[in-house]
Amino acid sequence: MPAHWPRSCISCRARCARKRKSPMFRKSDNGLQERTMPRLPGGFSLPPFGLHQWLALVIVCIALWAVGLLWLGLQAGSSWTQGWRQDIRFHIYLEQADAPRLQALADKLAKVPGVAGVRIVPIEETRTWLDTWLGGSAGVARELLAALPGTIEVTPGLHGGEFLYADLADTAKAFGASINQGEAHLVQAQRVIARVESLLWFGTLIIGLAMIIIISNTLRMTLLARADEVQLMRLLGAGEWFVRMPFLLEGGLLGAGAGMFAWLLLWPPLIAVGDWLQQLNADVSGFALFLPLLLGGALVGWLGALLATTRMASENTSAA
Repeated sequence: MPAHWPRSCISCRARCARKRKSPMFRKSDNGLQERTMPRLPGGFSLPPFGLHQWLALVIVCIALWAVGLLWLGLQAGSSWTQGWRQDIRFHIYLEQADAPRLQALADKLAKVPGVAGVRIVPIEETRTWLDTWLGGSAGVARELLAALPGTIEVTPGLHGGEFLYADLADTAKAFGASINQGEAHLVQAQRVIARVESLLWFGTLIIGLAMIIIISNTLRMTLLARADEVQLMRLLGAGEWFVRMPFLLEGGLLGAGAGMFAWLLLWPPLIAVGDWLQQLNADVSGFALFLPLLLGGALVGWLGALLATTRMASENTSAA
């Protein structure tokens, strides 16, 4: 090499020499350097992981990450409501209640579907609670106790049903009694979580269809770039699934990789709100979403690849 060559030219020639020695490159018949990829089942190598594949990976990863966050939030809400569901008690008040009327109302409430237990709150228990609440003021507690209505405590079952609160309110109204309105928010919280879960399943389905279309369009570009090679393999007698297999594998790997990255991205926000979730006694596990995100990503990737290759086969059939 001449001594008067610039240093930049020398470094460029050195890089080219290392490139020629790399096993990822081979010299073609026309003397050009071509990049070679690892061989996969199907008879030919996958194309390089280019810009379109990276964009599809990022988009699918963000979509799966958003879905994972929503399911973690639903998991926290369900765990929170399940924690105090065992402590739910409905209280029904009957004004100017005598013992026979109070007992008749209790018997009627016990027959409501979804009720696990009914008891009449003894007057001694109410007096003890008032003494504790008022700090030992016996005179004031005695006056309040005389004005308080009779109280019935209803314990709902684990499968009380959505309309248990309304049934209890109707039964109490028939006897001229009333139910504690402040306890209705407990039932409303469970209804909201059930509706959110239904909406989340629908949203997951819509996002999954969008991811399938994105991966399908990405692989469609790859198929167009390798149309000559695919046609040559068919002319040599390769079967349809033999030709499709590399693209199906690429779609599955792309989706599974996006699911893996999405699962890893769930941990920073989960760690950030860990103390708050612990205060709410909400049991949330990020490991529970590992397999759903990984297998779900692989499934949408495989379905996207199947859609892309199906369109390829239909076009070839119509052209023939």
